[in-house]
Amino acid sequence: MEAEVAEERGVFWGWWCHSHNQGVLFPERAVRSLGSPVSLASEKDTDPVGPEPLVPSPQPVSEVPSLDPTVLPLYSLGPSGQLAETPAEVFQALEQLGHQAFRPGQERAVMRILSGISTLLVLPTGAGKSLCYQLPALLYSRRSPCLTLVVSPLLSLMDDQVSGLPPCLKAACIHSGMTRKQRESVLQKIRAAQVHVLMLTPEALVGAGGLPPAAQLPPVAFACIDEAHCLSQWSHNFRPCYLRVCKVLRERMGVHCFLGLTATATRRTASDVAQHLAVAEEPDLHGPAPVPTNLHLSVSMDRDTDQALLTLLQGKRFRNLDSIIIYCNRREDTERIAALLRTCLHADWVPGSGGRAPKTTAEAYHAGMCSQERRRVQRAFMQGQLRVVVATMAFGMGLDRPDVRAVLHLGLPPSFESYVQAVGRAGRDGQPAHCHLFLRPQGEDLRELRRHVHADSTDFLAVKRLVQRVFPACTCTCTRPPSEQEGAVGGERPVPKYPPQEAEQLGHQAAPGPRRVCMGHERALPIQLTVQALDMPEEAIETLLCYLELHPHHWLELLATTYTHCRLNCPGGPAQLQALAHRCPPLAVCLAQRLPEDPGQGSSSVKFDMVKLVDSMGWELASVRRALCQLQWDHEPRTGVRRGTGVLVEFSELAFHLRSPGDLTAEEKDQICDFLYGRVQARERQALARLRRTFQAFHSVAFPSCGPCLEQQDEERSTRLKDLLGRYFEEEEGQEPGGMEDAQGPEPGQARLQDWEDQVRCDIRQFLSLRPEEKFSSRAVARIFHGIGSPCYPAQVYGQDRRFWRKYLHLSFHALVGLATEELLRVAR
Repeated sequence: MEAEVAEERGVFWGWWCHSHNQGVLFPERAVRSLGSPVSLASEKDTDPVGPEPLVPSPQPVSEVPSLDPTVLPLYSLGPSGQLAETPAEVFQALEQLGHQAFRPGQERAVMRILSGISTLLVLPTGAGKSLCYQLPALLYSRRSPCLTLVVSPLLSLMDDQVSGLPPCLKAACIHSGMTRKQRESVLQKIRAAQVHVLMLTPEALVGAGGLPPAAQLPPVAFACIDEAHCLSQWSHNFRPCYLRVCKVLRERMGVHCFLGLTATATRRTASDVAQHLAVAEEPDLHGPAPVPTNLHLSVSMDRDTDQALLTLLQGKRFRNLDSIIIYCNRREDTERIAALLRTCLHADWVPGSGGRAPKTTAEAYHAGMCSQERRRVQRAFMQGQLRVVVATMAFGMGLDRPDVRAVLHLGLPPSFESYVQAVGRAGRDGQPAHCHLFLRPQGEDLRELRRHVHADSTDFLAVKRLVQRVFPACTCTCTRPPSEQEGAVGGERPVPKYPPQEAEQLGHQAAPGPRRVCMGHERALPIQLTVQALDMPEEAIETLLCYLELHPHHWLELLATTYTHCRLNCPGGPAQLQALAHRCPPLAVCLAQRLPEDPGQGSSSVKFDMVKLVDSMGWELASVRRALCQLQWDHEPRTGVRRGTGVLVEFSELAFHLRSPGDLTAEEKDQICDFLYGRVQARERQALARLRRTFQAFHSVAFPSCGPCLEQQDEERSTRLKDLLGRYFEEEEGQEPGGMEDAQGPEPGQARLQDWEDQVRCDIRQFLSLRPEEKFSSRAVARIFHGIGSPCYPAQVYGQDRRFWRKYLHLSFHALVGLATEELLRVAR
């Protein structure tokens, strides 16, 4: 059978290349919803294209050669590598963008980008980071047609960001909320060099479809990565798709110059991000994210937070403030607090010095609202028609209102970074602004934040199941050429260079992996099935896969997500299907590999796994997909006019797409399991330690009640809090204190387990007896008792039973896991 397949590969490859020596690129489809088939025949605006040769992908895929930069820097460096003196045209462009002078940090960052030097810029919220990509984009576009890419996670605000750019900069955006026709319209403008700045989300860049090849677009001058701290594994907001952004930009788009922007990065995070962006260490660009001096900070611990909020807003310090943002950790709290303020504050409120009279006192804002309603609330606040916005942390990202006079937090923020970013939205005009945080005295808000930490974690068994799916055994017998295979996945491959302390955290020395016989196989893990089998969210699985790609041994290569199944239906019956096989090698191979007893023999339709097919034949997935799409069209032999064949081509089953070796030993798989689980545990400990440190810092400067904060601010406590924040962002190594549950006695917001153990055991037994058909893990039981939903045990179902849901949120999560483990073992006996 293997000999027959090998013969088919050679025959079809020679036949296809001889018959079709030129190809036309077929535009990729945007990713649809999970599990829904993509019917190409049903898309009326799908244009037929000519045939394209199937190009065997090299085994393994060698590293993409570095592309020569087509956009040269505007300015050259001096003899010793120093930046040139800022020329007059830069200051003229600055004035054209509406600014009279540079703010601190801006000029040097702009000159580095104009000199072709990758740069990381850490500036406080509202300090003018966006100018640092707008000005270089404007000057580069004046010299020659080129494109500046801006990667930003702010999907909901992207359209507003584009419309808010200066008129001299022509901008467009691409994101998942666009239709195919809208996306094609934008790409047409880009190809015609009518766009200077293209904003896009990370998912739009690295997902299925992505941007067309670099050869079809204007050259890229540089790429700006907004919220660049998401690149770092050690940051408070790591996003796995961000790691693939740099790879795609370098290898697919030929980008050589990067600008990273963030307002919240410790020195350790900044150092990690700088490595991803290939930025030389520049201490003056990696400074802390301080709280501006015009902000006055205060903290109080009030038993009745609702009443304390009303008292504070009616006091002298806040009574006359026109624009206030109040942050809550839960969506339902935003609705409740907004209604409370509308009821109790409207009659007592006195307009501030601006004399404006907003039409509405307070409105809620959160991700559960429809986009139209969110835009209405934000527009009203921006135009001064709304005094108070009560929101989750989603509000304010990209907000450009300079005169926000107050920011309040009802509960502990999830991190120092989140707090600094939130309060930085106040007082951007340099005038005094006030920020107050209501801390729950018994640590109730700390409990809620711990839930999110434990929701992102997993257990060892789930990690082991993932490793088994990623590295199934193969029967490779190919030999390894001594000179060509150095780029193989899992082999001696060039790997990222990690600092010593980071390599130690990765769990292995940064040494090349073992020499392998198997050069790696393309594999597809259906997302929906994998999520259910592992009881892990999609992003958590992607994060673990990213860890394996980033590992010094480079265990796998993560490719763009793809639809793995293809279904062809021929209205002309089996005869038409056989005829199509003569012009389409993928279809011919699929039919040839059918077993005689296959029930599909003689059918007019066929369904197969494209990823398995391309892996077995050594083809490229994109070429196979285009060849299958071309079956929908035919050409009239005499006139050459194209016509539809009636063939229906459907793609389904969205999957993680990767390349991994299949000859790992049991010991190597155990090492990978230990490494991944160690990283999961380390991130959980780190997140809990951050929460503890955040709570302790705010607790140390808190008043017992908001009484002392009503009339005027306490400068001494405000300065102490600013010092604590400054020291956090200045720390070099980022060493966190021990995990919260390592301390003696219960943590803030937790009760002693000994006082509840008997009742907990009784409830676990009762819970298990009520659902004997379920195969609960100990972590799943603890999640339910903490009120944490998961793919297999969603809150919509298990949250209905209040006898167990969230019942023991006041107890240690890991202690509940331990008790659940003991009870599950007892039941198993």
